[in-house]
Amino acid sequence: MKLKSILATIAVALMTMSVSAQKINYVDASTLNICGYTLKSESKPYARFDHTRYAVPNKHIEGMCKYSTGLYVMFSTDSKTIMAKWKWVKRGMGNNMTPILQRGLDLYIEKDGKYMFVGVGRPSGSHDKCESTWKLAKNMPEGTKKCMLYLPCWCELTDLQIGIEEGTSIAGIESPYKYTVLTHGSSITHGASASRPGMTYAARMSRYLGVDFVNFGFSGECKLQPEFAKIIAETEADAYMFDAFSNPSAKEIRERLEPFIKTITEAHPDKVFIFLQTHMREDTLFDEKWRNANLERRATVRELMPQMEKKYKNVIFLDGENITSNDYDGTIDGAHPSDLGFDKFIKTYLPRVKKILKKQGIK
Repeated sequence: MKLKSILATIAVALMTMSVSAQKINYVDASTLNICGYTLKSESKPYARFDHTRYAVPNKHIEGMCKYSTGLYVMFSTDSKTIMAKWKWVKRGMGNNMTPILQRGLDLYIEKDGKYMFVGVGRPSGSHDKCESTWKLAKNMPEGTKKCMLYLPCWCELTDLQIGIEEGTSIAGIESPYKYTVLTHGSSITHGASASRPGMTYAARMSRYLGVDFVNFGFSGECKLQPEFAKIIAETEADAYMFDAFSNPSAKEIRERLEPFIKTITEAHPDKVFIFLQTHMREDTLFDEKWRNANLERRATVRELMPQMEKKYKNVIFLDGENITSNDYDGTIDGAHPSDLGFDKFIKTYLPRVKKILKKQGIK
């Protein structure tokens, strides 16, 4: 028995060595199926929006159009190991977000009809090294797995290679989502400050409802600009949702809201437009000037949106109080939700959004 035990141990060790020494073959992710675009660029497969076809408000927004925010790669593989190699354009470190959210990867695999978290791709720790190689999954069971790989939220991705064991296969597959909701908004929509790309509210709502909430968020720059209204007017989706009141001042809201709504509703007369109230920021508790500015903004929205609901067909306003928390523990910096804050955000809005979409036949 002792000899058998020793032989069994050796056999396991040899198998482990064989697996660890398994050759990995890499495939360009752009040859698979990348989903989540607002407008695909033929020359930049990892850019979420082709800004060259439109006039965008400023250079900062132009840069964010090139980000891979909200994009995800759909593929199937029978490999027990999944690797990734990726490169990005150098940019500053986000002081209110994780490196994984900013320039890392986030892998989910389908199990029992749901996409479940598997692992992340960690970026290099060096600010100057704009590339990384990481094992996303290992020791997986036999059989073909359906995979969803979320791309970085806050950088311009230039290359992505997905690695599988030699002798196994990989192929692009269709997105599991039949319907799309174009989601336009502030840094909260963009994803700040979720822990990883799959934890943004747009990504989570997509998985929970089985509807693709396409991420068209622009950190600090969603101000009801006419340029954005034109883009949205010319972008087809099954519904539209807006976190549009977190960036503009009360004055800007008063001046720009109706022209913005008029443009998008005339372009999509049979679609629903859901507007979310901006949250009361946690960093206003002791800053009276900032608190009053936010209260004025929210009051302006509460005054104008009922008027817009009456005047424009299929415009719906969803109000909310402290949608990130009532105990001031829901943000990373007083303004941007942590995963806990996004959980509270989703619990506030998801049931209401689900009901609205269901009435539109989106389910």
